Amino acid sequence: MTVGALGWNRFAGVSRPVAVVVLSLLALLMVWGATGGVGRDYVAVAKPTSAQFDGLVGDHALYARIAQRVDAGESYYAAAAAEHRVGDYPLRPFVAVRLPTLAYIVATLGEQKAMIFLLAVGGTAILGWYRRLRTESTLPRYAAVGALFVAANLTQLAAREWLFIHEVAAGILLALALALYRPARPWWTMAIVAAALAIRETVLPVAMLFGTFALIDRDWRAAAGWLAIGLCFAAGLAAHIAALAAVTTPVDAASQGWNGQGGWIAYLSFIQASSLLRFFTGWVGALLVPLALLGWAAWRARLGLVVLLIQFGYAALLMLFARPANFYWAMLVTPTLFIGLAFAPAALTALVRSLARPKRAIPASAI
Repeated sequence: MTVGALGWNRFAGVSRPVAVVVLSLLALLMVWGATGGVGRDYVAVAKPTSAQFDGLVGDHALYARIAQRVDAGESYYAAAAAEHRVGDYPLRPFVAVRLPTLAYIVATLGEQKAMIFLLAVGGTAILGWYRRLRTESTLPRYAAVGALFVAANLTQLAAREWLFIHEVAAGILLALALALYRPARPWWTMAIVAAALAIRETVLPVAMLFGTFALIDRDWRAAAGWLAIGLCFAAGLAAHIAALAAVTTPVDAASQGWNGQGGWIAYLSFIQASSLLRFFTGWVGALLVPLALLGWAAWRARLGLVVLLIQFGYAALLMLFARPANFYWAMLVTPTLFIGLAFAPAALTALVRSLARPKRAIPASAI
């Protein structure tokens, strides 16, 4: 195998100690997940007693009802405050109430057209990843199969109830933004990340990461663009806080906080519930998720590093802060996580070869 063929694989030719550490960590995470009880014990889904509306329950019903009231001409914040109170949802602090963007999109387009729009964005993301993986000169041709993993984990787009969950729309946009990301031409990625940020403020770490790389590259125009997005977001968030303060009172319910601290097993459970893995038993995800992360770690490229940092960052957030009812936060990253499985076989092969490589004999002259 030529040097060029190995160039994309970070684990090709690593030393034996490095291979031992990486494979040991991989095995530890797999065993931990397989024996840790991944599944619904860590996920709180809507109950029959939860808020209901037009066949939807829980958060789905809450956000659908708000969108309907906005469509009827009511102010978003008045509608959100009323529906939160009726469903006994918290109104404080401000992050307990979603930004109004998705509600306005659904109210303006209508449910059917909004679903078609999200399907179109999802389809574009799938095609974008296929083209990106197929045309990267350093990657093997089979890497394009990663686009199938994107498609498999966008199945929520075909279900009406997920139209109203903000992480679904933001996750689709992030998948598209990453497929289009090129440091020398970041403008499409910048616009799409800004749109995702307008839907869900938890996209902010991604914008900050891109801005950091722009600074590292000394690309001052791109850095200025990301700074402008940050400033616009701050202004929009300030307006959101002010508008919400106008319709809430000190006696309104407050959130119980975000300190789930469920750790690795909770993270795996959230990924399972938010992806195609929901159709399989928990041990399947316990094996595949670490392999997907290993695959992303293997791709020696700016995009590979960016996605790996995003996956690790949100994994940490989910492990530390997400409560069982927040499992769908994982939908921000599940569309791109399993692309890493396309790189995992080559990563494993390289690590095993490094592990099996015979030790060099010590020359007699060195003794």
